[in-house]
Amino acid sequence: MSYLGVGVSPRTVPAYHSTNLKLFDKRIKIAELVLRFMILGLGVVAAALIRTDSQVKVFFSFEKEAKFTNVKTLVFLVVANGLAAGYSLIQGLRCVVSLVRGSVLFNKPLAWAIFSADQSQFDSAKYCC
Repeated sequence: MSYLGVGVSPRTVPAYHSTNLKLFDKRIKIAELVLRFMILGLGVVAAALIRTDSQVKVFFSFEKEAKFTNVKTLVFLVVANGLAAGYSLIQGLRCVVSLVRGSVLFNKPLAWAIFSADQSQFDSAKYCC
């Protein structure tokens, strides 16, 4: 029995029964590209907001300006956001080249390197903020 291209095998495992896998692959690449550039934009915005933010505290007649460099954690956060944005830019360009050429990633060590870098980027963002 089939419903919208998804069938049920004899062992009741959903299977995708479509002959147009190139369209499906292209949609996945476009979704990855959009997500990569969203990460790039958000990383740049976060780094810029932290970098340009300052506060002024008046204590009697003294003015003390606080900047992000006064707290070392914020310096680390700006650097981490910059690195994440740079990595997302590189991977976004790789996605664009993959879309234009129509190639699939056949190099297994490169695929593992990209996967590992994506995981470390996610872990650093999870523990950083």
